[in-house]
Amino acid sequence: MEIKVAKHAGFCFGVKKAIEIAEEVAQGNREKTYVLGQLVHNEKVIKNLEDKGIIFVENINEIPQNAVTVLRAHGEPGTTYQILEQKSITKEKNLNDATCPLVTLVHNVAIKLKNNGYEIVIFGKHNHPEAIGTSYHIKGKDTFIVERAEDSDLVIDYIRKNGFEKVAVISQTTMSVYGYKKLIEGINSKITDGKFEEIPLSLKDLSKKYGFVDTICNPTKQRQSDTDELAKECDVVIVIGGKNSSNSKELHAKALEYGVESYFIQSSEQLQKEWFDGKEKIGVTAGASTPDYLIDEVVERVKEIANAEIPNATI
Repeated sequence: MEIKVAKHAGFCFGVKKAIEIAEEVAQGNREKTYVLGQLVHNEKVIKNLEDKGIIFVENINEIPQNAVTVLRAHGEPGTTYQILEQKSITKEKNLNDATCPLVTLVHNVAIKLKNNGYEIVIFGKHNHPEAIGTSYHIKGKDTFIVERAEDSDLVIDYIRKNGFEKVAVISQTTMSVYGYKKLIEGINSKITDGKFEEIPLSLKDLSKKYGFVDTICNPTKQRQSDTDELAKECDVVIVIGGKNSSNSKELHAKALEYGVESYFIQSSEQLQKEWFDGKEKIGVTAGASTPDYLIDEVVERVKEIANAEIPNATI
């Protein structure tokens, strides 16, 4: 049995930075350190941070006045900063912003497009904190979010119903590269008064009536590309990631698109012996919020299973 681990798997730089910020703040803070929402979408990581004295809250009202606070990697709407300021929690004093810079880039793209007359559609998950945060920089709860590549009709109906003069589509950073391409192609195959053309990330030319900006981040692209290769070469692909991790779910979906067996797990304890019966090549990858030690534990457990089946196996 051969085990192949994706070249790009596990923590991206944005997640690493967020965790470093939270750990450093908690270590230097004698009082309680609060984080609004999940810092990253991985249950094991969250538990480790809780063991270091960090308190995670889902409701901003649970954060006390003047409390040392860390904001998660996924980004926040402007209203979050306003409410925290009312609690005397500011960047100048006790607010530590762990927003991934690539998410901030999406916010800036959205704002500039809006300021240049574009109605903006987000390709993302309605309940994902990044999509919610980005939407509040545009139209708040009224921002149109399309979740599925197959729902191009919904985008066209939205445009026709409102008669927008200029429309731009942007993406949540962790969505499927193929799905985004498919969505744009679906829109262009049905729209009658123009085509959606790519607007460079530099946003130098904002004269197009219809456009889309590639705001899927490079770490997401790298992990999806590596999963493509694993799916082509392996008999089964194991994807490790948090239950709520959007980018991890996309990796699992991508493997399945190739018709290869694929299993989405959170830890090595979930591995089952029968998944590997008769298999020769095992692929392992992980979402951007998965720590290296979880990947190592999965690989070691697969080796144990293989050795139990084939005592002289070389892995």
